[in-house]
Amino acid sequence: MDAGISTTRLRVAGVHVGNNKWVHWQQFVQEKEASVQVDVGKLDIILNGLIHYQMLRFCQNTRLALLGLNSLNPLISDIRAQVDATILGALCQKGTTNAQ
Repeated sequence: MDAGISTTRLRVAGVHVGNNKWVHWQQFVQEKEASVQVDVGKLDIILNGLIHYQMLRFCQNTRLALLGLNSLNPLISDIRAQVDATILGALCQKGTTNAQ
C-alpha cells in the first residue's frame, strides 16, 4: 500500500474503510469471525460458569462490535449471527453441563 493520501481508502481504529477492491471486506470479516469461533472453543476449559459467561460476553462477543459499528455492509449481520450462535451454543453447553 502506498504511503500517500488517498480518497478511496482509510483505516479507522484498525478497521478498513473504503472501496471493496482495497478492503476485501468479506475475507477480512470472515477471518475475524473464524478467529472468534476458534477462541470460543478454547474457553471450554474454564470450570466456573460465571467466569465462562463473562469471558464470552465481555471478551468474545465484543470482538466484532467495532466492525459492526464501522460497516454499512450487510455482510456483517450474517457473520455476527454466526458468531452469536456459536457463543449461545457454548453458553448453553456450559450452563447445562453438556446435558442433551
